[in-house]
Amino acid sequence: MSNEIERIIWISAIKPDMEEAFLTELAGADASLKKRLKQQGVETCSVFREGRYLFTYLEQLQGGNSDSAGSRVERARLWAAEEKLSALLETWPSIGGAGGSLELRMNDIFHDDLPQPDVPWRHPDYRPTQRVGSLSRLKPDQYASYVFLHYQLQEEKPRLFNKYYMIGSLGEYIFSYQELPAIVEPPRKGLLSTKETPPDWGVAMEPHFEPWTDKPEAERLWCVLEELFYMGRGE
Repeated sequence: MSNEIERIIWISAIKPDMEEAFLTELAGADASLKKRLKQQGVETCSVFREGRYLFTYLEQLQGGNSDSAGSRVERARLWAAEEKLSALLETWPSIGGAGGSLELRMNDIFHDDLPQPDVPWRHPDYRPTQRVGSLSRLKPDQYASYVFLHYQLQEEKPRLFNKYYMIGSLGEYIFSYQELPAIVEPPRKGLLSTKETPPDWGVAMEPHFEPWTDKPEAERLWCVLEELFYMGRGE
């Protein structure tokens, strides 16, 4: 069995004024959704909500459910097989392909760690007590700077603070996922040998954000999202 893990962040959109109907259907589909995801080799999956937008963090074990010919597992789709749920979601336009999708993949612009052969990606005795999904907005003219500084941090100081911390982007919006308590594995060498990461990270980051004006002060830059669904080991 392959230990290759693919980490994915998706964004989906509930149709306008269908939020309550979606929440009701999701509660009813909880057991069947978890069963299907496990069959597809999904290790963990969390769905968060902000308004009518859904943000999904998913880890899939590639090769975990290979057929007799050893082909790779088809990438899991969260909503398509759930007829009542999918009917309440908008379809993202497809670019260069046939049809659209209920899930639009966000770009990975930062990860504190990634699956490596020196340590298990999921330790058998680790169970997160909390999964945190947060949403922020970048100023359009600060996007390149934000990505540059985060890549620099990622490769100068890999395994710095939280193994499962990851940021995905779509346009001006950035979504972060993390698990608590944080795990930090033994240091490893990144792809950069420079030492240019700003020492006062918070001060360096502040100018990049478009603050939320309708959130508490503690969530002025990153608002914490409601978790709607979770599937993990032991669930």
